[in-house]
Formats: sequence, structure tokens, C-alpha cells
Amino acid sequence: YYICIMTILFLDIDGVLRTHKSDVEWSIISGQPIPPIVFDRNFSTKSISNLNEIIHFTGAKIVISSTWRVQHTLEELRNKFRKRGFRGEIIDKTNILNDRGEEIQEWLDTHGVNKYAVVDDTIKDIIKHINPNKVVQCDPTIGLEDYRLVEKLIDILL
Repeated sequence: YYICIMTILFLDIDGVLRTHKSDVEWSIISGQPIPPIVFDRNFSTKSISNLNEIIHFTGAKIVISSTWRVQHTLEELRNKFRKRGFRGEIIDKTNILNDRGEEIQEWLDTHGVNKYAVVDDTIKDIIKHINPNKVVQCDPTIGLEDYRLVEKLIDILL
């Protein structure tokens, strides 16, 4: 067992980076209908900008805990994020177990990371396993566009 000095942000996508508001905005800007499959939809540019700011200040690496990890390989996720303006590094995705909190805890146990935060719009399963002081909940209608969440995540990760 080893302790890793890396800083990790466990990231959900729907309700954090992609919201109904961002779906509608992208549809209006592009003149295209909202894609029927959620995994093809775009992210909020404001949320991506805020995520980039978190990464810039904390040096955190991303581990995807979203259901998008089931539909996409790590490389596909990296490409989707890059195309949407993300400038950080996605290093992994959590394994699929019984619930998200268990998946995050298993990843932490396996990698020995002690500096981390979790951002998600649904945290009930997460806080059963993860210290609630490390978990930040988004309002799924605006996601990471709320700058108070950015400040909270930077405080946790520093």
C-alpha cells in the first residue's frame, strides 16, 4: 500500500457539466435539435471554464465517476472533453460496483490518494462511503456554472 501525492477530482457529467440549460443553449447556438442520446450532448461552456479554473489552481487530475464511463472508453472521454474545451488531464474512471460512493472508495483504496474531492448532483450514495466534507453537490439545473461550487472545490483540493 502506498500514498499517492496526486490530487484527484471525481467528476460526474450529467447535472455537473451537462445540464438541460446547456442542452438548450447548444441547440439554439448550433441550430440543431438536442441529440436524443444524452452521451452525445455538449457541456456548458461556463462549467468547462470553471472546471479548467479548478484544475489550474489545484493541479487536480480527473477521474470520471459519471455513467458516461460505461458508454465510453477513457480515450473517447478524453477526446470528448478536449473537443469541449477542457484543458486538464483525465487519468482514469471508476469501476462499476453497487453504487457511486463504493466505486469512488474502491478507487481511493486502490490508488492510495488522500487529496481529493467529489462533485456530483446526486450524493446520497456517495456520502454513505465518502467523507461528506470532500463531496460537493451541484444543482442539476445549472451544474458547475455556480461559482460558489468552484471556490468550495478549490478549498477542498488545496
